[in-house]
Amino acid sequence: MNNIKISDNFNLREFQCKCGCGTVKLHSELLRRLQAIRTETGRAVVINSGYRCPTHNKKVGGASNSQHLHGKAADIVIKGLPITEQRKICEKYFPDGGIGYANTYTHVDTRGSKARWTY
Repeated sequence: MNNIKISDNFNLREFQCKCGCGTVKLHSELLRRLQAIRTETGRAVVINSGYRCPTHNKKVGGASNSQHLHGKAADIVIKGLPITEQRKICEKYFPDGGIGYANTYTHVDTRGSKARWTY
């Protein structure tokens, strides 16, 4: 399901809810920025978590107002790029959004205001 190419390097299914419901919401600005990261780095950008339906968001302990619920967030890994470099590139493309730093992934979102945190 959702096996539709939506940019040079992404398919819609990469952003669908991981619970198996197949639901997906994706804000165009999030896609634009992630594609820009992919284009600049030349490396795969893996979407660990994109859209989350309310049931799945609750199950994984997501915030009640999570940007994942609106299709404005993704938890990503930039393959083969050291975490320090991943952080720099995310800061470049999400200066006015949320960035959450974890050991194994980075949360990015297009909330419209700067927010930073560590998991």
